[in-house]
Amino acid sequence: MWIYTKRFDEDKNRVTLNSDYIFSYSKYDGFCERLLAAELLIDHDFNFIFQMSAFEHEKITKNNSNFFQERGELSGKIFDYFEKLIDLDVKGLKQNYNYITFDISDFGSQRFLINLDQGLEISIRDGLPLGCFETETELLLFEFNEYMKAWVEEKYQAWLK
Repeated sequence: MWIYTKRFDEDKNRVTLNSDYIFSYSKYDGFCERLLAAELLIDHDFNFIFQMSAFEHEKITKNNSNFFQERGELSGKIFDYFEKLIDLDVKGLKQNYNYITFDISDFGSQRFLINLDQGLEISIRDGLPLGCFETETELLLFEFNEYMKAWVEEKYQAWLK
């Protein structure tokens, strides 16, 4: 069962993360055949929950389900990227990294939610070039996002039969 940890905060005019977690990374394919949605949640003790779901995958996944979940203790590259990111000036990051000022829901996207101070929500549209990220913190965010997209895809491929 999918664990829901986000809500829209009308006062802050953005999505916020449940206080039980310090970090969330979400990836959405956009409108395509598999309709993959994935999320990595990290709690205050650096334990993680990774969950993903995809459209009509019962017959092609190892667990014969549209849903996959994994739990563990955070380590490795994801921990390193997260630690580096929160050590930098995350307040200087934009809320949206997008080609345009309006949103088209059939494009893939990623979202970072960080529960530090007032909290931080960052959305990134698929396909943005490195040139859209300029500062040291933005470049690390770009690198982290590229790593996470590949990591999710690796998890997805391992889930298939």
